[in-house]
Amino acid sequence: MLRKLPIVGVFGQGTPVNDGRAALARATGDIVARLGAHLLTGGGYGIMASVAEGLVNVPERAGLSIGIVPRAPEGAFGDANRGPGGEPYPNPFVEIAIITPPPRTEDWQHIPSRNHINFLTAHAIIALPGGVGTQNELTMAAAYLGQAELQPEARHTVLVGPPNEFLAEHLAGFVHAATLEEGAQHLVRILRREGFSADHEIKYSYVAS
Repeated sequence: MLRKLPIVGVFGQGTPVNDGRAALARATGDIVARLGAHLLTGGGYGIMASVAEGLVNVPERAGLSIGIVPRAPEGAFGDANRGPGGEPYPNPFVEIAIITPPPRTEDWQHIPSRNHINFLTAHAIIALPGGVGTQNELTMAAAYLGQAELQPEARHTVLVGPPNEFLAEHLAGFVHAATLEEGAQHLVRILRREGFSADHEIKYSYVAS
């Protein structure tokens, strides 16, 4: 029997995060698991590792943890990147690792990179606070797949976290959820628009901090 699960991409900081931010990421992974979706991250550390940990800790989940792993900036094509402390990619909570080109390029309109795979593969995206990599992914997510013609509430991306940690252009271009619960409800609406059954009632309250 063919079973197609939605893929939810979660973007965010790849460097070490504080306990509150790690808890937010784990709760996000928990929600993705309970929606019956696959999780897609960049396979690294910080937010990426915590959200994957949150997903894999849910018992009897249907979805898997997918890591879109960038290769090392220098080295052979098969050499995966490393985290800020030298830890090899992917993090221990990735179940399917896909090694790809480097994470981003300045000329992203013409040169493919790992970040293209991240947002093009996901049916829905949750963006938590992050650095230049996350910002690049969000800029791409607003430009491709017909998203540029849509209003923010119709796009397949939702921002979760303190608004001052997102660029003004992204706050203007996407729905921003004040809480993770609000973000989860918007995620359900996105998945329904994408043709997936997402009738689960989210009973998870977490105020982003």
